[in-house]
Amino acid sequence: MNAAVSFTVNVCNSDAPYLEPTLRHMMRQLNFPFAERIATYDPGRQEGKYAERIQGTQSEVERILDRLLADGVIDRVDVVPWTEDEQQRILQKYFGGRQVDLKDFSGAPIYQYLYAMDACRGDYLFHVDSDMLFYRAGERSWIYDGLDLLARESRVVVATPQGGPPQARNWLERLTGRSFEPKPKSDWHRADFVSTRYFLMDVARFHACLPLEQAKPGEPLENSFSHTFARKDYARWSMNGYAHWAIHPWRHDANYVRHLDDLIWAVENGLYPFRRTGFQWDMRTEGEHIEEWLAVLRKHGRGWG
Repeated sequence: MNAAVSFTVNVCNSDAPYLEPTLRHMMRQLNFPFAERIATYDPGRQEGKYAERIQGTQSEVERILDRLLADGVIDRVDVVPWTEDEQQRILQKYFGGRQVDLKDFSGAPIYQYLYAMDACRGDYLFHVDSDMLFYRAGERSWIYDGLDLLARESRVVVATPQGGPPQARNWLERLTGRSFEPKPKSDWHRADFVSTRYFLMDVARFHACLPLEQAKPGEPLENSFSHTFARKDYARWSMNGYAHWAIHPWRHDANYVRHLDDLIWAVENGLYPFRRTGFQWDMRTEGEHIEEWLAVLRKHGRGWG
């Protein structure tokens, strides 16, 4: 399929401790010829729960982005404009003039995400949070399969890989250390919720869903996506099986930052603790939970520090 796909990632100062190795990892693992690779940077102070994260500085993030530009990891850096005119333009275009806050109740971005998506020129866009890690079996990018799906299924707006590697689901799997999950009957399934952590989007189809609607005031953007798509009979589909999966750090804590290079190595090599805490798609590193990952790393000669 001959399609122009934009890569877009939102960046803020709290991303500084993990931004550079993570973006370099993404480009290796996604292994796709994006038409453009854009980092959209918001240098403002984080709010709500995001203010509790380890904070970098604007100069630190700018140096990281300069290195990524120089090495060709990204093609462009856009700085989020906070003018009244630009805010109104974006919210008018995507919410049709409804009264919508620039950030959700927890401080998560709404305007910044939409501004970043709006700046993409591709017929499709791959949006990702700046902390996502990806596994790929073989050389072929999952994005090719996502594009094939979007071409085949006219009501699918966004496609995603599997959320997380295999995980013990019950006492028997925890006891035996092996999965009894049946082989999927199809390559994809319809998902009820549309996460903004990562997705491949058909831009024209997304625009056909506009204006977005909020189920509740102050809700996260992903809730508005999910609510709007459901009301207009569009959907997100997610891959079955574990040839491709994505995982997200549950906390960006000192353990995560300290062991990041080894954790990236583990994900790229398809290594993970089958018995582990939390949701399948979350990497838990806080407190004693880091030991679940360190045990796997030590078994393969890594993670001793």
